[in-house]
Amino acid sequence: MRNATVEHYLHDLEEELRDLPPARRRELLEEIREHIGEALAEIPDGEEAEIRNVLERVGEPAVIAEEARERFGIRRGKPGIREVLTLILLPLGGFLWIIGWAVGAILLATSTVWTSREKVIGLLVVPGGLLPAVFFGVMGGGKVCSELSSNGRVISETCSGGMPVWLAYVILAVLVFAPIWTVFFLLSRMNQRSQEV
Repeated sequence: MRNATVEHYLHDLEEELRDLPPARRRELLEEIREHIGEALAEIPDGEEAEIRNVLERVGEPAVIAEEARERFGIRRGKPGIREVLTLILLPLGGFLWIIGWAVGAILLATSTVWTSREKVIGLLVVPGGLLPAVFFGVMGGGKVCSELSSNGRVISETCSGGMPVWLAYVILAVLVFAPIWTVFFLLSRMNQRSQEV
């Protein structure tokens, strides 16, 4: 039963089932995989349209996951103040003596709104959120300059260390955009879940 459409469907289903206990998740995935395999075995030529019809009869991954949560008594958390604080502290918490970012990371890890995969993505941001970008911008990429002056006039200026300007801009862009992208990613997933609840 190796088909890209089926594999994509099963991947989406597994993502939707992330908040189920691992044993239950594996059991349900295997059950659905077998069901799809049996249905596809009855289709002799395996045309794409027929495969899609089989998957439609099985059901949408989000619907299957919601039914499974109800059956196992698992409630997906609703977004609340914890999630709002997470989205604020991850990018800006570094300005609160780095403790704010750590609190945001803990709130993210303990939230019931995001999946494990989404939490890992959220924690991949450079610790401190936007604070490292500010330090990097102020430090100028590590370049150290000194001046030689005589009678109050600068005779020569020499700079050492640092990195190429283009590399400094790339690093600065990553340090700025990674936390912002992460917040928008988590926000979009949270909004999607709040519409499902």
